[in-house]
Amino acid sequence: MVAAGQGQLDLAGVEPLCLRWEDTDGDGESEWVGLYLRPGGTPQLAAFVVDGETWHDLLPLEKEKHGLGEYPTCKLEVRDVNADGRVEVLVWGHAGISTDLLHVFVWDGTGYALVAPFEGDAGLRLDDTDGDLADEVFVGYDAGSDLVWEAVYTWNGAGYGWTWERYTWFYLDRPHVYPTDTSEHAVISFYLAVDDRDLPGAYGLLSASAQTAQPYEVWAFGFATTIAAEVGAVHELTRSGDVSTVAAQVRAYDNVDGRVVATVWDVTWTVVQMAGGWRLESGTTTQLDRWEAGYYR
Repeated sequence: MVAAGQGQLDLAGVEPLCLRWEDTDGDGESEWVGLYLRPGGTPQLAAFVVDGETWHDLLPLEKEKHGLGEYPTCKLEVRDVNADGRVEVLVWGHAGISTDLLHVFVWDGTGYALVAPFEGDAGLRLDDTDGDLADEVFVGYDAGSDLVWEAVYTWNGAGYGWTWERYTWFYLDRPHVYPTDTSEHAVISFYLAVDDRDLPGAYGLLSASAQTAQPYEVWAFGFATTIAAEVGAVHELTRSGDVSTVAAQVRAYDNVDGRVVATVWDVTWTVVQMAGGWRLESGTTTQLDRWEAGYYR
């Protein structure tokens, strides 16, 4: 098998960056799967599978600017990533200064079809957050002010669909500086502070009149059961002078009698501009969904 695989590489003139012996098509027998750098004006990462004497190229979409990637890498996975009963080949790549790429391929009976391509400039990762054994794909985009806008894609049985979005921090180090230069940033910062369990920081993002109306101890008690909070779909609805109306969707996780309960809220904040930046004045909430999270980490 080794000699046959090497013979196919020699015929193709390929010097692999990495080469693995894996069952890539689920037939119970292993194939050679590897990566190499295709030479040219702009080097391109290329992926292949050698099955006996048959060579299969794993190809990105023709319209993709960066293809599978521009730099040498050996990040390659072969596993059932979406719990659909089939083995996928995952090819990770990099391009530009900070662009991360992920391409997911699967054997379709005649070749390796592209299931989905992902590209983000502020991180790209897989994680099973709901315990269904299917990894969600988290694609990060630089949102400025040390913020990342993260889109979450979930396998729906036929492909990956967008299911949620949220803001997170570009850097994990603490303490964070909460941006309040825009009304949207003030709302994002508020929920990131709650998620960080920095309740004093979140309270500090309320306006003076809001703080006067509700002392810290009373206000903080409202978050006594909160485990985590995520905010997304943040956008300014209206602005009149120093007063802005900002809408967002919030997913909150609470410990309710030892059970983790997730709630999705549609929230609308009145945000006011002050000398130190924008501050949250008052808000309204509408519950959109609620469920018990059987798996949480």
